[in-house]
Amino acid sequence: MFFLLCKKLRLQQHLGYAILVLLVTTITLSMIFYPKEAVDAAKTGVDTWFNIVFPALLPFFIGAELMVGLGVVRFMGVLLEPIIRPLFNVPGEASFVFAMSITSGYPVGVKLTSKLREQGIVSRVEAQRMVSFCSTSGPLFLIGAVSIGMFHNPQLGVTLSLSHYLGAIATGLLFRFYHCEKRASLQSLAHKGYFSRAFREMSATYKNNNKSFGLLMGEAVKNSIETMLAVGGFIIIFSVIIRIFQLTGIIQWLSTAFSTPLSLFGLHQNLHPAFISGIFEITIGCKLASEIQNITFLQQAIFTTMVISWSGLSIHAQAISLLSKTDIRTNIYIFSKLLHAILSSSMVFLVSPLVTAASKHIILPVFLHTPEISPFENWLKNLLFSFELFLIITFTALSISLLLPWIFHLYEKK
Repeated sequence: MFFLLCKKLRLQQHLGYAILVLLVTTITLSMIFYPKEAVDAAKTGVDTWFNIVFPALLPFFIGAELMVGLGVVRFMGVLLEPIIRPLFNVPGEASFVFAMSITSGYPVGVKLTSKLREQGIVSRVEAQRMVSFCSTSGPLFLIGAVSIGMFHNPQLGVTLSLSHYLGAIATGLLFRFYHCEKRASLQSLAHKGYFSRAFREMSATYKNNNKSFGLLMGEAVKNSIETMLAVGGFIIIFSVIIRIFQLTGIIQWLSTAFSTPLSLFGLHQNLHPAFISGIFEITIGCKLASEIQNITFLQQAIFTTMVISWSGLSIHAQAISLLSKTDIRTNIYIFSKLLHAILSSSMVFLVSPLVTAASKHIILPVFLHTPEISPFENWLKNLLFSFELFLIITFTALSISLLLPWIFHLYEKK
């Protein structure tokens, strides 16, 4: 029986390897048969990466690396531990990771969690819980790119954002029970010496690194650029793969093959090709969905929320490349994204009526009507805006970390 089981496992491994080789060979041959289309898709991927993703994420990557190295993240973690631990059963550092994730988007949350795990700040189980809810899209993509840029509907942006982030929080609350060995208890935020302990922990973290600020800065820039190049590579290759799948009819074949189960979920038939594309890459899936006219607002909201919360195989590949440096299990991470997609799309039914009722107060942002500027000026503007956003979020997180213990102390005195 044991030998039969081993033989079966080996057969499955060989089969998986054969499928992988066949897939890579097919894609390579397709690029030979469709060279112009492949090059055009690669150019689109490069343009997306360099003009949108690079300036949006680089300040967050560099800044977050410095914050971890200087011990600032540990400082906030000590102060916010009594709140974060009972809710999500993770260290207080998760508050910083979650704030960075919901501000900047994929894959910043996974990147920071991997960094904390590499340095031993969080355990494997805690890191597994963190990536379940600290892997989200950013508001600039949800509202600016998808809702307004593609669907021209700011009401959709509010519904999408609320459902997406509430779904992430719900996923984190469920994952608090993942390998839960002991119950997290609420500690007093007004504990004597709490601030001094936070400062000691921050100082100890910086000293343990045994690196000067210049060396930390150099490593932060180097690691961030390497990560950005890897992210760019995944964006480019998936742009080519999806274009090849469209040309060869694979997307259409998959949408036909899965039409019955997709219809059972109430998904409009015209959305099936967009949904299959969104499984691979969320931007393309959302763009295709925005071009379909005869679907309701609720269908648009459910579709975009589900696809973006799933995040797509392109972002999964980026996340897996970051998680591969640690012992965080990638299969559990992918399951958490599936759960996030289900919970977020369910949240649409709760959020949509509230947003619709308040829709008359939602106005089109002024920045959409700004005059045309050169590509370089736009790139520089995006980079500076991301840097400013990072500083604002960091200052806000630090302020909350400092104010909460003081507020609780005043409350307990009464």
